[in-house]
Amino acid sequence: MAFLRPTTSPPGDPGTPTQPVPSSNASSTAEPSLDAILQALQPLGPAEFVAAPEEPGTAAGGNTTTPEPRTTMGPPSTPPGTVTPPCPGDDEPSETCRAPTREQKEEVAKALGTFALRFYQHMAESAKPDTNLLFSPLNVALGLSHLLLGARGETQQRLAAILGYRPGLACVHGALRQLANVPGLLSATEIFHHPDLHLRPRFLNESWQFYEARPRELSGNESLDLQRINEWVCKATRGLVPRLLSQLPDEPRLVLLSAVHFQARWQKPFKTKHTVLLPFMRHGHQPVDVLTMTSKKYPVASFIDSHLQVQVGRLELSGGLSLVVLVPRGPPEALGAVERALDPPTFLALLQRAANTHMRPTTVALPRLHLDLAMDVVAKVHDMDFGLFLDAELCGLARGPEVAVDAMQHRAVLTLDEKGVEAAGAMATSVARMALQLEALQPFLFVLWDEGNAIPLFMGRLSDPLA
Repeated sequence: MAFLRPTTSPPGDPGTPTQPVPSSNASSTAEPSLDAILQALQPLGPAEFVAAPEEPGTAAGGNTTTPEPRTTMGPPSTPPGTVTPPCPGDDEPSETCRAPTREQKEEVAKALGTFALRFYQHMAESAKPDTNLLFSPLNVALGLSHLLLGARGETQQRLAAILGYRPGLACVHGALRQLANVPGLLSATEIFHHPDLHLRPRFLNESWQFYEARPRELSGNESLDLQRINEWVCKATRGLVPRLLSQLPDEPRLVLLSAVHFQARWQKPFKTKHTVLLPFMRHGHQPVDVLTMTSKKYPVASFIDSHLQVQVGRLELSGGLSLVVLVPRGPPEALGAVERALDPPTFLALLQRAANTHMRPTTVALPRLHLDLAMDVVAKVHDMDFGLFLDAELCGLARGPEVAVDAMQHRAVLTLDEKGVEAAGAMATSVARMALQLEALQPFLFVLWDEGNAIPLFMGRLSDPLA
């Protein structure tokens, strides 16, 4: 979720008449009115746009107990005599691609995998070794790509580079939308804005086209707006994330929300009667007994990477999804070396090799886990490209005073048990040591992987099951 606020108005902003930059395309010198755009969003008419029926992957804000925030139906009035300054790039054609080619989808998928590892590594560098990590690369990429619609100039180039999109890559938003259409995954996007913020019709049109985001006005009542935002998040995540925010920043101007809910079952469920207490080795701490799912002959695609000295194991979930774990072959502190040694080509190659490796009966020990972590994405983005949002060019979002990104809140929740995965013991003594084994009983890295699209949905590490 992104918070944006106005920055100090530079010379030439509203209040100072400014001549628009001439354009070779006469029809692009004036933006269409929001009324015209909403009429064009057929079959949705204006009345339906305010209260559209809920569909999978789209969540409406609020519920029956809270008054619905007013949906923007037309651009706010502009003071008489004021000429809106042009926004660089507005005379360029917008992305109209809604049917990306296979090659375009594969390139965006590869970019998402690259972004996932780089973002994870920056998380790991700033965290203590015994800290659990979790985030949704897809959800964060959806939020940043939504913001990319309003970015211009150097900000647009730098943000695209962070996301792994090469210059000139076409159909990014259309491909990303199709990649997010994953079995068991519900994604939703929403816009809350200050009533006097002049959202640009082009941004609103593209937000709806690619992210199905509806603009809704903030009331100015902090407690009511906070309640509405948290209700939207709770509904969009099916209650898995009941609360995202504890407070709003001072005078919020624009709040971009994105949420995902994921649920999948094991292709072969673990038996609860075989869940036992087993010791989990921890970095810098004594081992701790944790409830561990076990099986003597569980189908696993597994191999050892001799260069990284890591065991990679893939366990199948429903809908063509998998849980891939990377368990270091060494002491608990060995995970840090693996994290630092990984690069995007190696990371993606390991996941692809896991997808192509045949399943074999394997002795498995996998801890139950429940992770719930929140973070500010802006801080991590600044680690990747310092200062990106300090003086960002975001005039494609709104007319009037420039807006700046205050914060982007991300919260991920994941539960792993005998039935499967939801986002938001004595048997070991009788194991035959000659059998294939996958024992995740020390800190390990994990990825929830969509094999069909070759993209990571969630990624993290388990360092301490009791933390």
